[in-house]
This record gives sequence, C-alpha cells and structure tokens, in this order.
Amino acid sequence: MKIKIKKFLSVHIAALVGILIYLILPIKCPIKYFLGFECPTCGMTRAMLALARGDFSAYFDFNPATLPFVLVVLFALHSKLFPIDKRIKNAIIITGTICVVIVYIFEIIFV
Repeated sequence: MKIKIKKFLSVHIAALVGILIYLILPIKCPIKYFLGFECPTCGMTRAMLALARGDFSAYFDFNPATLPFVLVVLFALHSKLFPIDKRIKNAIIITGTICVVIVYIFEIIFV
C-alpha cells in the first residue's frame, strides 16, 4: 500500500492545471464548443452544487450521473488505498463508467 509521492503529486497537479485552464479560458466544454453537443460530464458542477444545497430535483435535472462519476474517479485515482482484489476494483470502475454512459445515452435519446 505504499504510494509514491511523485505519482500522487503528478496526478493532483495535473488536475489542478486542468481546473485552472477551465477557469481561465472562455471555452467551458471543448466537446460542446467544437462538436456542438454536450459531453457526458456537462452539468456536473451545477449538479454537485445543487446536491450540496439539498436540491435533489435540480441535481437530477443537471446530470444524475454526477455522484457515481465523481466517486468512481476518486476511487480510480486512489485505488491503492483500498486493500481489495484488483478484479473488484476494476468491476467498481467499469460499473461506474457504464452508469455514466447509460445516463448519457438516455439523455441523448429522451431529452
């Protein structure tokens, strides 16, 4: 369970750089900007803020796959902290990813 500080810092610094670029550039969603349709993560920030306020209706309106997506990303980034079998870790990550894809397909078809 030894985590290398260099790898830990590189992942978190990359995330910080991504956030800073998002805040500085006028392009908020590159997929929507260049391709003209929303990506699977569109609305996740607003959904998390709505969830923090306790507004579950707004959370589901913005993007109901937000919480599973965030939990899977955090789990994937810090999976070495959990002493479980690699197959179970992969199953958790794949299940979360499938959840996000299903919600995205549902939104494309019905919304």
